[in-house]
Amino acid sequence: MIKKQNNLLREHEGVAIICSDRQIGYREMLLRSMMFARHTRAGQGERVIIFSENREGWGYALFGIWQQQAIAVPVDVGSTADDLAYVINDCHPVCVWTNREHLEMVQGVLEKVSFSVDVCLIEDFERTTIDTQEEALVPYTSSQVALIIYTSGTTGSPKGVMLTFGNIMANIDSVSKEVHIFRPELRTMVLLPLHHIFPLLGSLVAPIAIGGGIAISPSMTPQDIMNTLSRGKIGIVIGVPRLWQSLYKGIYGKIQSSPIARMLFVLASKLKSRRFSRFVFSSVRKKMGGHITYCVSGGAALDKEVAVGMRTLGLDVLEGFGMSETAPIITFTRPDDIVPGSVGKPMPSVRVDIQDGEICVKGQNVMLGYYNRPEETAMVMDKAGWLHTGDLGYFDKKGRLYITGRKKEIIVLSNGKNINPSELEGILEHYQDYVKEAAVIQEGDHLRAIIVPQPAYATASDTELESLLKEQVLIPYNATVASYKKIMCLSIYRGDLPRTRLDKLQRFKLHSLLAVSDIPTASAPTPSSTEPSFPEYVLIRNYLASEKKTEVHPLDNLETDLALDSLDKVTLQGFLEMNFGIDLEQSKLLSFKNVLELAEYVAEEKSFVEDVKMDWKTLVNQPVDLIDLPHTWKSGWMLTHIFRSFSLLYFRLSFRGLDNIPSQGPFILAPNHQSFLDGMFVISALDRKGVLNTYFYAKSDHVRSPFARMMAHRHNVIVMDTSRIKHSILQLVKVLKTGKSVMIFPEGTRTYNGQVNLFKKTFSILAQELNVPIVPVCIDGAFSAMPRGSILPRPRKVTVTFLPRICPTEVSTYESLVEQTRTAIEATLGK
Repeated sequence: MIKKQNNLLREHEGVAIICSDRQIGYREMLLRSMMFARHTRAGQGERVIIFSENREGWGYALFGIWQQQAIAVPVDVGSTADDLAYVINDCHPVCVWTNREHLEMVQGVLEKVSFSVDVCLIEDFERTTIDTQEEALVPYTSSQVALIIYTSGTTGSPKGVMLTFGNIMANIDSVSKEVHIFRPELRTMVLLPLHHIFPLLGSLVAPIAIGGGIAISPSMTPQDIMNTLSRGKIGIVIGVPRLWQSLYKGIYGKIQSSPIARMLFVLASKLKSRRFSRFVFSSVRKKMGGHITYCVSGGAALDKEVAVGMRTLGLDVLEGFGMSETAPIITFTRPDDIVPGSVGKPMPSVRVDIQDGEICVKGQNVMLGYYNRPEETAMVMDKAGWLHTGDLGYFDKKGRLYITGRKKEIIVLSNGKNINPSELEGILEHYQDYVKEAAVIQEGDHLRAIIVPQPAYATASDTELESLLKEQVLIPYNATVASYKKIMCLSIYRGDLPRTRLDKLQRFKLHSLLAVSDIPTASAPTPSSTEPSFPEYVLIRNYLASEKKTEVHPLDNLETDLALDSLDKVTLQGFLEMNFGIDLEQSKLLSFKNVLELAEYVAEEKSFVEDVKMDWKTLVNQPVDLIDLPHTWKSGWMLTHIFRSFSLLYFRLSFRGLDNIPSQGPFILAPNHQSFLDGMFVISALDRKGVLNTYFYAKSDHVRSPFARMMAHRHNVIVMDTSRIKHSILQLVKVLKTGKSVMIFPEGTRTYNGQVNLFKKTFSILAQELNVPIVPVCIDGAFSAMPRGSILPRPRKVTVTFLPRICPTEVSTYESLVEQTRTAIEATLGK
């Protein structure tokens, strides 16, 4: 069977390429491509490398390779000799197209390989007299490999992505025939390096193929960009988020300096009228050449504020989501459906599905596989043909996709909390008066920020800058985010963070930055040359050093340097009350910039000075008569009974070890946490009296809505408010002192993988100090029935096992009770 061949290029009217002062028509472009083909000694399916900066000859080399039915392998011209050698040894090219500037490096690499490789110089044929009049075609079949794109992305492990002509044409058709973005009347600017598939397809292949033509910017400097926009009458600009961020920041700064412009900007943002915005801010488009129709952003997530702002200025920014493995488009925003924050709807010819939170794609755009990497190909492409992108996301009701993070980049703390570092970095970079760039990494169970300061602070000392960033960035940042997203450590980096050429942060390189000796880290600040010696400071410093098992310095911040968590703050409050007679609200406690400032306040306000360690016994034995408790409505028993009846059928819910539940007196139920329904699974085992006499301890995150708060207050739910933790602990104390029971999930949050997370010690403190038994509870099967992210539960078998009670003794410690409870549950799980 003979496969049908098509032709990628044809002779359109008008100018194909504008480069500096040259204008090249389609006829000349095709003939020069044929001349490059004649000097590319490569057969069908053989590999040819292009190693050059953007220039008109780059395109001739590409089309010449394709005319020979060979495979083009674009390589980043900024690569090191080792990087280039890796690609050459991996794909065994027969030829390399380069230029004189890089010839020495190419020849040096080729001297070390064991096979023969031709070297061709682009300058030799780029502008010389055309030596052929042969008909120039780019014949292809859909299954034929056109490109091998080496992608290391953010992982540092280069793989050759094999893209077919079918992959390429699926992309071109989607943005020209199916959705009319690329059109013959719109010229595209070549700005980003062409070795990436996003600019290669979007700013070279697609506009040339459909007849719109291109104009090549000599560099990415503002002057060259503006000159190219004007000279080329550019209609489409392909850029990365930082380009649009920089452009928007410059324009917005000028708007803010003019009261009239500022008023018009506010009005335009409220009207959301494209016509009004383009009329009012017509000068913006004129300065950009006057012909821009679409700004296209890709390679990384575009800040929502920038997207909204650009639209307010009358500039449509079309976002796309994709990867090298999909040549590159998966979804893109339609011109008539731009929703900032969304990356649009899927390409018409592909299917996109969310599988366990991960975005998966199947269709004509999906790569053939990784070159000579069948095992790695199988890791991302399943047997059903789905490509697993590694990105997390969801669809709205209208089919628009939203990206929530990168699966491999998600930081998972020991408490099971998932953190998308990109989200936090975006918030930090909004403090743009101080922060030029930011990266967030995990260190143990805490987060560290690596901050590149704005150039205005280049002359500031590390100590001055560290103090400034803590005060103006980290402290206000931490006040606005959930406790698990707080950044406890800070490093200053006076350089550019490592990124790919398409602006993606190379996270695998971030930890190595901290090994550089001249990067100051705020987790290990330089001690003050004059360590304070007044008694209040000494007592507070020694207490914190003992609690946190670390050195404490005068300028340490309680959160960003010493990483005090919620329970730590309660104990510190108790310490200050017992040792100095000062009762500090948590908000006041956190208002102090550092340990020294806190100590100075204590020295001024103290009633007395003692040297007493924090005593939980004292805290839990405080009077609780005036402590309020949630109401106990009898409807709680009715709801539990209904849930139990449903669960016996749907989940085949079963109970074991019911005789381990005490028949009277207070006790603490300590279950592992697998699903949103765990509390109801456990409480369903109790009788009517047990249900009405058992209180839940829940985080405020679970009762955000007014209805949820109302239901919690009427059904025995004690809410852990991070601003009033001491009060919620005393509520638990009152419940236990009145002979009733509490249910506390020691993990604090649901598991992400079905395994038991680390336990917090609140339950063990209460048990030890009030001499109350602990009943470990093993929940098994609930994770399968309703894992994180699921909306509807699945009909899976759930078993709840009540284990033998653990009674505190005189020799028990908080830690030993935690360990006994966790070990008992882990030993039962899965049996």
